[in-house]
Amino acid sequence: MAEDLTESDLEALCAILEEITDPEYRARVGDVLWESKRDYKAAQIAVRAFLESAERRKTDDLWSPYAHRLERAAQLAAKLGFGKPLHQEVLAVVEAAIKESENNLKAGLLSNRLMMIALAHDAADTARYAALCERLAKDFAAEGNWDFSEDYWQLAENWHRKAKNAAEAQRCQLAAADCLVSKAEKSLEDNKFGFGHAAHWMGRGVEALRKAKADPNRIKEIHLRFLELEREALSEMSPMDLNVDEIPGFRDSEEIMQEAARAHVRGCNFERAVTRLAHIAKPINTASVRKQMASESEEFIGDKIFGTVALDHTGKVADSMPPFGLGSADGEAEAMRKKMVQHARQIYWPIQVAWKIEPARITILREHGIRQRDFIWLVVGNPFIPSGHERMYVQGLQAGFFGDWLTAMHLLIPQVEASLRHVLQQSGVVTSTLEADGTQTERDLNQLLWMPEMEPIFGPDITFDLRGILIERFGHNMRNESAHGLMPEGAFYQPASVYLWWLVMRLCWIGYKLAQPPADEATD
Repeated sequence: MAEDLTESDLEALCAILEEITDPEYRARVGDVLWESKRDYKAAQIAVRAFLESAERRKTDDLWSPYAHRLERAAQLAAKLGFGKPLHQEVLAVVEAAIKESENNLKAGLLSNRLMMIALAHDAADTARYAALCERLAKDFAAEGNWDFSEDYWQLAENWHRKAKNAAEAQRCQLAAADCLVSKAEKSLEDNKFGFGHAAHWMGRGVEALRKAKADPNRIKEIHLRFLELEREALSEMSPMDLNVDEIPGFRDSEEIMQEAARAHVRGCNFERAVTRLAHIAKPINTASVRKQMASESEEFIGDKIFGTVALDHTGKVADSMPPFGLGSADGEAEAMRKKMVQHARQIYWPIQVAWKIEPARITILREHGIRQRDFIWLVVGNPFIPSGHERMYVQGLQAGFFGDWLTAMHLLIPQVEASLRHVLQQSGVVTSTLEADGTQTERDLNQLLWMPEMEPIFGPDITFDLRGILIERFGHNMRNESAHGLMPEGAFYQPASVYLWWLVMRLCWIGYKLAQPPADEATD
């Protein structure tokens, strides 16, 4: 690094600069001396050396090193005096390079990169360059190269804006947006990537058309096409199932755990069986999962290369997660939370349901009639349940025992929200807003679960499970998707519904236990 060079190192480089015969080495040394010592003469030498080095690397295919050296020469010359002879000399070289490459489509984006340098350094012939960009954009479109076409339309827009021609700039902006739409449709014709790939680029096209202030009917047309492609993309998706039969001992462990779960509740009266069921599993251990996710992230590089999106039940992108390790500290914390929710959704919650909760539920169902009055002991006088809500809890818990998850979820999800609000209020937390006009609005579950008082009252593990199943988009987001009618009937019959039902029962039992006199010790 240049910062590692001592003063004596810099003096030595200064002494040999003019004797260096290799232009690349001479350019780099001169550049370092300018950045480190603001040596004006060294910068002049570096500018001409970069031009010489660029000429040696001129090519129409692997052109990036060539353009990069011209760009650095222009930057240095501008620092020495924007518009002065040396700067104009470099700009003339860049413009000559544009003229040389402008008819060579094999050069791809070389002309684009060179014109970007010219634009940044105030080249005067804006009309010529705008027209050239448009011609190249059309040429690449004719070849079906929509990526290059879009880049040239965007550069044409910038040239028109420099000339203060807003109408022409918007026309080019619209053309660039249409390239995204064409790219989406072309990918379907090629039959290479499928509907998901096409939907991504069609969605980008909708966004670009909006920014370009396209005709509302055109935006609506493309938006409808985007939604159509998203729905089609759902049909292409299949779960990446883990073949547990290939994991040594997995099925044996599953069988042992399921039998242990049945034995845990078998032969008990109903109250004792419910108590045992409430304790048959534990909420996820967030500290342990966070440590596991951090370890896996260090071991594997996939999540550092590829981002992830979460889709709702209609195929729309509900949330996104960029590649891990590329964001701010807050962004990394959010990405880690999403990874943990993904892990819980894919592994932890389903295993707890399949190995423990479901075997115990079915055993209790076979041994007991499960009438509504059987739950009275659990709900009456329970500090977790607001007064007047007891019967809704009873019906929801009963429906869960019968496997009617459609009814259970529609009853229990709203009651969880009411209970959280009730407990927070009993703890002195204000759960409503106060507007300037005096109106007040109760915070909903999306806000309650993120209140800072949630974890101190309910603990980080229960809070995590509730967020993951009810409101996290990388989880199940059941509160929002069910409230807005986005979940079909079959979507309620999933492990997340069973786990949430069990978690609600556990919270009810905790509330029941807190209401008992201190001398009343439970054995389970």
